Amino acid sequence: MHSRAVSDRWQELPSDARSPLWRLVDALITVRGAFGAVVPTRLSRVVALVPGLLLAASLVAGLGVLLWSSLHSYDSFLAVQGDLSLTQYTDLAADPQFHTVLTRSLTMAVLAPLVAVAIAIPYALTLTRVRRRWLRLALLIGVFVPLLTGDITRTFGLLVTIGPGGPLEWLTGLRLVGGLWGIGIGIVQILLPAAVIVLLPAVLRINPELSAAAATLGAKPHTVFLRITLPQLRVGIVAAFAACFALTMAAFADPAILGRGLNNFVSNFLQDRYLGLGNPAQGAAIGIALLLIVSLGTAVILVLGRARRRR
Repeated sequence: MHSRAVSDRWQELPSDARSPLWRLVDALITVRGAFGAVVPTRLSRVVALVPGLLLAASLVAGLGVLLWSSLHSYDSFLAVQGDLSLTQYTDLAADPQFHTVLTRSLTMAVLAPLVAVAIAIPYALTLTRVRRRWLRLALLIGVFVPLLTGDITRTFGLLVTIGPGGPLEWLTGLRLVGGLWGIGIGIVQILLPAAVIVLLPAVLRINPELSAAAATLGAKPHTVFLRITLPQLRVGIVAAFAACFALTMAAFADPAILGRGLNNFVSNFLQDRYLGLGNPAQGAAIGIALLLIVSLGTAVILVLGRARRRR
């Protein structure tokens, strides 16, 4: 109805007022109307899903190729793929360097999300409750602008701040670059916007009357926060922690730039094996292992959070 009305009004305009661009728009409206008249509604809904399904299929196909490659032996010297074998996984399981990298990644994937979510909770609460527009706008900019810059740009920006000759080192004398502290700060910086965005829906669903009633009955602010506000955010906190866990396990830029390659994570280890040693089959095995670890870890977090909610 709306498209037909727009088309009818457009046809009433003089022909000289129609630019080529608008003629194209008119043609698209006509095609859309004809398509809707010929194609059933259910089929049109399926057609709308095709782009998303194609993207998902391309991802599944890529993972399938990685899995197939990881199930073969590989001669790095001749760059020749061998027979079907579990050699890549058995070598990976027996590699002490991989054990060290995996332990480091898992430890950071637990600690960094805890810090990021702890910072994101008051940030999200303030963002939804502040009344001054300029302050709300500043908080929104603080969340969304880092997401638009990319991990590498943000990491190099942080390197200027905490790196050699930076203001932090000049004021405190601390040398964070090259160690786990620097990597952790960089990862928390990346996780914070994601944690805030995941928490926002839960924050918006908080019932303010419960907090007001508790305060009226004499509860102190910290009691209201711990006993009233946090329980209402439990679902959002679990979701934010799960998302941050997955992002941390896939961290690449921070260990490479802020860690100076001295404290690699699984993603950096994958790159070294794939490009440095020229063994794409083992790189594929590391990628599949990382996918399984992230999927299992995320599932465990969500299941534990759901079980805690039932209690």
